[in-house]
Amino acid sequence: MRTVLWGSLRAHARRYVTAAAAIVMSVAFMVAVNALSGAARDGLRADVVAQYAGADVVVDASDDDSRTAEALARTIRGADGVEAAVANRTGFLAVEAGSVRRLMSVGTVATDDGLRWQEITEGEAPQRPREGLIAASSAERYGVALGDTVTVEGERGPSEVVVTGFTTSPGGTLGASLYVSEPVAARLGDMLTVSDVSVRAASGAGVARATDAVRAAVDADGIHPVLARDAWVDAKVTEATKDVDVLQRLVLVFAAIAAFVGTLVIANTVTIVLAQRRRELALLRCVGATRRQIVRSLRLESLALGVAAATVGVLLGWGLGGAAVAALGAWTTGLALGAVSLSPLGVGLPFAIGVVAAVGATVLPARRVARLAPLEALRPHETTGLSGGAGWVRVALGVALLGIGAAGLAVGTGDLLPVGLAGGMASFLGVVVLAPLLVPGVLRLVGPLVARTGVAGRLASGNVVRNPRRTASTSTALLVGVTLITMVVIGTASLRGTVDRELDAEYALDVGVVATGGPLADGTEARVADVEGVASTTTLPGAELEMDGRRVLALEVGPEAARTLHGDAVAPRTGELVVGEELSEALDLSYGETARLRTVSGSLDLRPRGGGSLGEVVLVAPGVLDTLGLAPQPRAVWARGADGAPAEQVMADTATVAASRGADVAGSMAQRAWIDVQLDVILAVTVGLLAVAVLIAVVGMAGTLSLSVLERSRENAVLRALGLSRRGLRRTLAGEALLMAGVGAVLGTTLGGAYAWLGVRGLTEGLIDDVTFSVPWAQVAIVLGVATATGLLASVVPARRATRVSPAEGIAML
Repeated sequence: MRTVLWGSLRAHARRYVTAAAAIVMSVAFMVAVNALSGAARDGLRADVVAQYAGADVVVDASDDDSRTAEALARTIRGADGVEAAVANRTGFLAVEAGSVRRLMSVGTVATDDGLRWQEITEGEAPQRPREGLIAASSAERYGVALGDTVTVEGERGPSEVVVTGFTTSPGGTLGASLYVSEPVAARLGDMLTVSDVSVRAASGAGVARATDAVRAAVDADGIHPVLARDAWVDAKVTEATKDVDVLQRLVLVFAAIAAFVGTLVIANTVTIVLAQRRRELALLRCVGATRRQIVRSLRLESLALGVAAATVGVLLGWGLGGAAVAALGAWTTGLALGAVSLSPLGVGLPFAIGVVAAVGATVLPARRVARLAPLEALRPHETTGLSGGAGWVRVALGVALLGIGAAGLAVGTGDLLPVGLAGGMASFLGVVVLAPLLVPGVLRLVGPLVARTGVAGRLASGNVVRNPRRTASTSTALLVGVTLITMVVIGTASLRGTVDRELDAEYALDVGVVATGGPLADGTEARVADVEGVASTTTLPGAELEMDGRRVLALEVGPEAARTLHGDAVAPRTGELVVGEELSEALDLSYGETARLRTVSGSLDLRPRGGGSLGEVVLVAPGVLDTLGLAPQPRAVWARGADGAPAEQVMADTATVAASRGADVAGSMAQRAWIDVQLDVILAVTVGLLAVAVLIAVVGMAGTLSLSVLERSRENAVLRALGLSRRGLRRTLAGEALLMAGVGAVLGTTLGGAYAWLGVRGLTEGLIDDVTFSVPWAQVAIVLGVATATGLLASVVPARRATRVSPAEGIAML
């Protein structure tokens, strides 16, 4: 049988191309994901290790304010066996660098050479308190040269820092764009957050002695844990890589979907290939091969296929991971990436999945072939659908999987999202199991419409229901791809629409200048409008009044002011009072009650509701202030940012205008922009990852359609012998492909919409109360059209090959 095995592999290698491609893509995808996440984790660790390389002991000071941290560092420096100590601080502050004023990340640079971890690429290390370092990328962006002075706004006023050197781009937990000395950092106050205190032991004192001395000096109250450098680095690496691990788990969810789709494609391909080889296997039975030998031979074939394809997938995934890391390193700055390395689990698990998928796909088809008697298998055979006992077992199994999957989808929301994912896979597997019943049933409904087109139509409508399993195998590959594509299209549109609506309610105002102490200075709107990145502005009238015993500023929001907001959720309606989040927290306001506004001229009861980040103001409809006997004056300028404008820059420049006018700045442009970026990245990654699964499904669709047409070369030749022309045969095969592709596309679109709704519901449960389900009909129509056309095109080459078989050759096949 060994000779037969290798001969069979050589003879049927081309038929297994689809299955091999599915295995290669699935395995390569999983390996590449592991390689990328491993490189990100190693890069983060390298940055953290470098930033604490000179420390022997680290003291946790994350709960301290600036003054406490300063005193803590002095205490540590006085401990026995301590040579030097520096309090590490980071934060975002307004910095005048060159000719611009921007928000920049600010950190601390140690005066001690051993504790100074920054790599200086040009210039020299700071020697005096008023000297510092700046990242080379920031210096280039803002036009800062060596010897220039930058001004940092802090709690105790501005601090001037002379730039003595350039450093590499920021990274790790202590990375920043600008590094200042400890005295300057202390002057900046609590605007910088204290992380820890790095300690260097004195020469000859020993790390253990220094650790004990520091612990005795500062850890008496138990709020300043003292750790050896290695233990601290391990803790920081675990904290820093948490997001990478979460992202890896999220990505591997889509890898699991790709593997699941690949398994379905492999199973369909193997089933069709074995059906085509029935005569060959029956002939082996006739010449003495036993059933056990046949089954063992088929399993060894699939094992060889799985091992070969999985090996190629591992190598391809490793190469793709390396290329991705190299590309990210070349195209991005400040991104911590290590070398590409793969753990045994990162290689072994994808490899095992590929092999198991190939072997598992052979189990049922091999058993079915082995049960046939040699002479029975040599006769023409048609699968009869669900009329036998095995068909009802299939129905029972499909219904059970649908029930289990539906239960998982019902409860798999929020924290139980993995249960929902498993339920979705189980339910979809149930659909696949029931496909030989479902697809022919739909085809029988639409077949008569095609039969009216002529002889070719009648032949096509009859052929597609004559062999339900073959038809179902062909349509299922397309159904899988269309389901995934539709799910992504509808799910993305629904999720984006829902999140955008929530953002409009929570972050309606981009940026605003609010004068709480009196009328707004003249020319403020013009100054705000001149800020680069501002698209539109408007001035709001307002006045002070009393609410729940507190003086508050009320602003009237007319139609022009409402246009500067995102959406219309925040604009107050008649009888409503919109309260900013900051003021709402200060008043401990309940939105289910009535709020009373008072002035010396009277009072008015309004219904309060939340308004997101608006500052300590209330919003009322036009005319309310007149009703209360107040004379509104210009009290605020609202601005809307231009699409793609740098949010932090717009906020910083507007804050500068507000400070010069004695006003406050409000708004949430930076927060909204950050959320938008995160959402865009997540959606892009999701679409990209599912595209791999869709690609696998498309490959399976083309392969199964081709194999299905080639399987009937004999019967097609017989039709030619009975008088069917080449053109008629091509039209017949095109009609079959169109019917199968169309039904698969329609069913896939329906299933994709259902899974999209369930997926959006599961992802937003507990986070968003009112989910908006939206269907982009134009995109769905494109998916339907392209899927149907793709199925039709997949039959062109096999149809041309079928028409080349002469009637005499077809009769000889009988």
